[in-house]
Order: sequence, then C-alpha cells, then structure tokens
Amino acid sequence: MSILYIDHEVNNLNSFKAAFRRDAQIFLADSTVEGFRILEEEEIDVMFADHQMPEMTGLEFLRLASVKYPSSVRVLMTGNAYTDEIMLAASKGYFHRYINKPWDEQELRHLFIQPVQ
Repeated sequence: MSILYIDHEVNNLNSFKAAFRRDAQIFLADSTVEGFRILEEEEIDVMFADHQMPEMTGLEFLRLASVKYPSSVRVLMTGNAYTDEIMLAASKGYFHRYINKPWDEQELRHLFIQPVQ
C-alpha cells in the first residue's frame, strides 16, 4: 500500500511517517505542488491532505485529484469545524473521508493502513 500525506507542518509529516512507515510506503509533501508531482510519479492508494495549506486548500487539492486519480482513496484532514463547503465537497465525491486533527493513530491504522506483504 502506498500513502501520500500532504501537510505544510513538517512535524506532522515526520509524525505520520514515524507512525506508519512499517505498514505502508509513505510519501510526504509539504506543499500541494509537491503532492501533485508525487502523484504523477507514483501510484498512490490513499492520499491525505491537510485542509489548511498555503497555496491551495487541501479540499481544492482533493477536488483536482479526484478527477485525475479517481481510484485513490482521498482523505481530508483538518482541525477546523465541519463547514458547509466541506459537506458539499463530500457529497460531490471529492474526498471519501474527513479526519479531525490532531489525528488518532489507531483510527487511521484501523481505517486505512494494512500491513505491507
């Protein structure tokens, strides 16, 4: 399984990789531009995007990714309240799941992470 995690906070990226590096192939991006570069070069099964990104929101990233990479599971991660914009995007299929930050390792492991064979 391959996972892409996009977050502008380096500590979050490091924590994510430390938690899941034994369970999946982890790709990290500190910008949505880097995230799109990785998507073009790697086959990604699950992508996580932080909503509060500097150049474009995680929601916008997932909306664009849903068109070009529809088979990847897309997860929006945010510490913000669930807004009408997010609910509308979910209903349109831009992402499959919404996860609150700070994320819970056991919740993510249970939902998405399967040991690499």
